[in-house]
This record gives sequence, C-alpha cells and structure tokens, in this order.
Amino acid sequence: MKRIISIEDNPASAEYIDIAIDMLGFSHKNFNNAKDGISFIEENGADLILMDVQLPELNGYEATKILKHKFPHIPIIIQTAYAMKGDKEKAFEAGCDDYVAKPISLKTLKEKIIAQIEK
Repeated sequence: MKRIISIEDNPASAEYIDIAIDMLGFSHKNFNNAKDGISFIEENGADLILMDVQLPELNGYEATKILKHKFPHIPIIIQTAYAMKGDKEKAFEAGCDDYVAKPISLKTLKEKIIAQIEK
C-alpha cells in the first residue's frame, strides 16, 4: 500500500487530508511540523509528501529543499492557503513536483496524488 505523508499544522486541514487520503485507499500519516515529518520520512520512507507552506519553525519551502536533497525520487505536492503572486514559482524553485492552492477539492487532490504516484 502506498504511504502518503502530510505535513500540515492546521487541524481542520489535516483532518480533511486524512479523510480524503483514506477515501483514496492509501496509507497516511500527518505531522504538524516539518522536523517531525522529515525525521519520520528519514526512518520510514514515503511514496508521496503533501507539504503545507506555513509551518512553525521550518517552513514548507525549506522542508521541501531538505527532503528533495535527501530523497529526490519522492514526489512533493506543496499546498498553501496563502496563494500570492510568485508563490507557485517559489514552490517549484524549492523542488516540489506539484502545487495546489487551498481549499483543495477532493477531485483535485485525487488527481494530483494519482498523477504523482503513477509517474
């Protein structure tokens, strides 16, 4: 079973992602900060990462750079509620494989996850 790791500090968003991924039939674990998420991925791996941008201590762009340096083969989808001009470019510069603005529809989330996992 494919394992998806999300790094999302907003409890409502984390719950939505958990329900959505469960409906898609994938294994899922969420972390509310990047440091814990990175540590888990270093020890256990992942098939895909959903990364929030606004995180405590270490933001999603920096966490993505760290993860892509260590695990270039794991796709990362950056998600943000604060989509501003230039954010998408900043996300791709950090190394993400895809980008989505919140709120994310179940259909969009499913399409993006499937597209990255099937690569």
